[in-house]
Order: sequence, then structure tokens, then C-alpha cells
Amino acid sequence: MNWDLILAIIFFIILYGTYFLFKKRFDRQGIFIMFKTKWGLKFMDRFAKKFPRLLNGFSYVGITIGYLGMVFILYTLFKGIWDMIFAPVLIPTVAPVLPGIAVAPGLPILGFWHWIIGILIIATIHEFSHGIYARLHKIKIKSSGFAFLGPLLAAFVEPDEKQMEKKKTKAQLSVLMAGPLSNI
Repeated sequence: MNWDLILAIIFFIILYGTYFLFKKRFDRQGIFIMFKTKWGLKFMDRFAKKFPRLLNGFSYVGITIGYLGMVFILYTLFKGIWDMIFAPVLIPTVAPVLPGIAVAPGLPILGFWHWIIGILIIATIHEFSHGIYARLHKIKIKSSGFAFLGPLLAAFVEPDEKQMEKKKTKAQLSVLMAGPLSNI
């Protein structure tokens, strides 16, 4: 009996059941469904006000790491494509990290609850980081919440796009780099 599969089915039944019970609280944009809340907005604001100098310092480091990371990822993807065509290897360059799927030989298969808890922790820290930097630069946050696109889960922080567009490039880049930097 595959408990991971059973737990995944139960989880998604509960998730979609919640959607159908509280449909009015969800915002549907095509097949992307968002549950908007105000959860965590006060924390983001307090954190940004408490550590502005530290956060500004990290923004320079983060923007630099972000650009270097993009170059590295681009190189890795092109090298992976090259290797896939001209020198086939057993381990893929990119693979989905989903429960029940073997990523590479010798690595354990990820269990469902490990996956859900990992996604919850990573997405929360990632999105709160975007929100903290948005508040650092006095950009209003409309909402936070979770979303799903079929079985794929997501989280979000929704900054005011009009305020964000009016900010200087450095402020915009620091809001954008905050999530990926926190994942590193």
C-alpha cells in the first residue's frame, strides 16, 4: 500500500473541498486559483522597520548574487542541453522535485509529507522576504496567501504594482531578489 499516494489524494481532496466550500474567498484567474489574506502583513512591516540598515546592506549583496546566479543557471542549462545531445549522462541537469519521483540514482525518493512541509517552509520564507523588502521601500502590500494551479501549490505576496513601478531600479531589484536570496 502506497501511503504517500493515499495521503496526497486525501490532501488534494481537502484542498479542493476547501475551494468549493469557500469559493467566494478565492480569486480565480483562468486555471490559477488564489486565496488572498492579510496574514503576515504586519510582521513584514515591523521587520522592515526594525532592520532597515541591515536589509539595505543585504540588498546590494542580493542583487549581485542574483545577477551572478542568473549567469550560472544559464551556463548550467546550456551545458545540460549540450551534454544531453552530445554526451548523454545518467543524471539529468534539471529534474522536478516531486513526491514519489526519483531525481537521480542513489538519492532517496521524496515522501509526500516531506514535500508538503518543505514547500510550506520554503514558500513562506521566500514570499515573506519579498514582502519585507517591499515594505522596506514603502511599497504597499495588497495581500498574501496561497494558490494552486491544478496540483501545483504556490504562495504569493501581492505588492501594489503601480507603487512598485514608480520606485528606483535598485528598490525594484531588491524586492525581486529577496525571495531567491532567502532560498539560498
